[in-house]
Amino acid sequence: MGVSISRRTVITVVVFLTSLVILTTSILMFISRYSNKVATVHTVVGFIFLSFAIWHAVNNYGPLKKYLSPRSLFVLRSKYALSSLVAIVFSTGLLVLAIIEFEPFKAFHQWGTKLRLTDDSAIKGVSSFHYKLLDVGGDSFGRDIKIDFKVGSSFHWPQYAIWVEKLDGSFVQPLFVTGSVATNSFNNKVWLADKSTILKSNPFDNIGFKFESLFSEQYDESANNNKFRPESLPVFLHKINRHGLNGGDSSGGEGVGLDAYTGATVLDNYLMSQKIEDQSTDKYNVFFEINQSFDFNEYYSSDRFPDDEVYSGDGFSAQPSVIYRTQIDFSSPTTLYPMSIVGHGHHSGQDGLIDTNVENMTTALTIVDRIIVDIR
Repeated sequence: MGVSISRRTVITVVVFLTSLVILTTSILMFISRYSNKVATVHTVVGFIFLSFAIWHAVNNYGPLKKYLSPRSLFVLRSKYALSSLVAIVFSTGLLVLAIIEFEPFKAFHQWGTKLRLTDDSAIKGVSSFHYKLLDVGGDSFGRDIKIDFKVGSSFHWPQYAIWVEKLDGSFVQPLFVTGSVATNSFNNKVWLADKSTILKSNPFDNIGFKFESLFSEQYDESANNNKFRPESLPVFLHKINRHGLNGGDSSGGEGVGLDAYTGATVLDNYLMSQKIEDQSTDKYNVFFEINQSFDFNEYYSSDRFPDDEVYSGDGFSAQPSVIYRTQIDFSSPTTLYPMSIVGHGHHSGQDGLIDTNVENMTTALTIVDRIIVDIR
């Protein structure tokens, strides 16, 4: 007599074991910093669990159909009516409350965020992970705000700006602007040694960042090599131009008057302290725009827009700026607000609009690992 395999036993045991793994990885992902290993296990085992759950549903199609049939749900004399309705209302209710960020759920998520931010286990023994502390606000008056910035895998030499707006889109103030953007001092003039070269990836990826191997560089501090670059941070530059914070316009002119919010590009993780001077409301949108030259890809190649003098010029803007945003609320018990990507700027800075389609963006999306706004 041969040994038979019970499908019910296989499904039950696999679903039970995979659910234990998913429970464990879910807890780890909730309380600990991001780990590729944990995320990989969670994803792979999750799909295994899902496939067996579907198999289980197929094998139990008859009972499921009976539980969810109109007769079972709406005929109160049915022995399944109350149980099925309770299950549906409970599941739907949890989903809706989570989507609308019902306060207990939001507070629970916030608690997890704090646990992850204070977890040092993921960085023990990694000497390269550290923060620079920047106090930009100084003794200025206003409400405290901190920016927790962690560089990503594609971070090399970007320009970036952080600013605050009201919910109606009106500009409030900058929080930080890199020096080259704020003072319009893009002094390095760069050009291709061989103008026929078409770039479809970061040219330094294959030459060890040896600048002179592919490009020639001239820098003469006494010469007037400055060039206004609206393509650097088009959303931010158009925004400040519209609000009279710039001596010129979006097509060129004098540098922006942002001395109080300006600093050198920080090439490391940092925790920046600043103050929001406006106190006319509790809710604000915080924006972060970042851009990095030379990060070409298959779509944003050096020959993508041959008739665009800015894109095809000597700025090598490549992939356009990436825009992050979050909404903060000083009246809410929530104090930590992760920023998320909402789109990109124009590839040659022709307008200040945010394009939400980022499907052609690649390495530009990994310049930043994470940005968290802290209003504690």
